[in-house]
Amino acid sequence: MEIIAIVIAVALIGLFVWSYRDTSVTPAPAPKKKVSKPTPKADANDNGVISKAELNKLTKVQLFDLAEKKSLKVKKSGTKAAVVSEIWSQLR
Repeated sequence: MEIIAIVIAVALIGLFVWSYRDTSVTPAPAPKKKVSKPTPKADANDNGVISKAELNKLTKVQLFDLAEKKSLKVKKSGTKAAVVSEIWSQLR
């Protein structure tokens, strides 16, 4: 008899909790799309002349790529400013 009363009490508590549960389910946010940054152009004005300011906008890796494309000799151990100066002096 006592077991039946306990089972009924647990069932009523379960029914009470189930009826007051939060039914508003928020959907998981959609994953953010990765937006790739556009790579800066070395010759932004397309006049064939690359200024130091345009070279300073490039990363060191991009500067090495530019030097390789233009067949320029640049020390890879130098600072970015030294690399920019070397490329710019060889392009003049």
